[in-house]
Amino acid sequence: MAASMTVGTGAPPAPGDLSGEGSQGLLDPSPEPKQLPELIRRKRDGGRLSEADIRGFVAAVVNGSAQGAQIGAMLMAIRLQGMDLEETSVLTQALAQSGQQLEWPEAWHQQLVDKHSTGGVGDKVSLVLAPALAPG
Repeated sequence: MAASMTVGTGAPPAPGDLSGEGSQGLLDPSPEPKQLPELIRRKRDGGRLSEADIRGFVAAVVNGSAQGAQIGAMLMAIRLQGMDLEETSVLTQALAQSGQQLEWPEAWHQQLVDKHSTGGVGDKVSLVLAPALAPG
């Protein structure tokens, strides 16, 4: 797989660079990209992350420019300091938009059902629900 290149330099993006290059058109992080260590420090110290900061972080994770230790440090800072409702919403949307999204045919829209498992060992609902909903 070819590495993404930084526009104008011919060089791959530096680890933690949130300029958006190589993000597969995912998200436009911000006019003034911030380095991951700065974002990690801000969140660790109880600061708030902007929409551009959060989208830039997700883009760096998706395009591979974020190092594992940086990802872990950011997740720990988020876990310890928490996120407000807007930060949580932006993170959720950025994560959902970062991957492949499935499109169902219009004719199926009235027939689609989503049963999401919690992943628990004792989840017995699917065993009963699937046959009950199967067309007869």
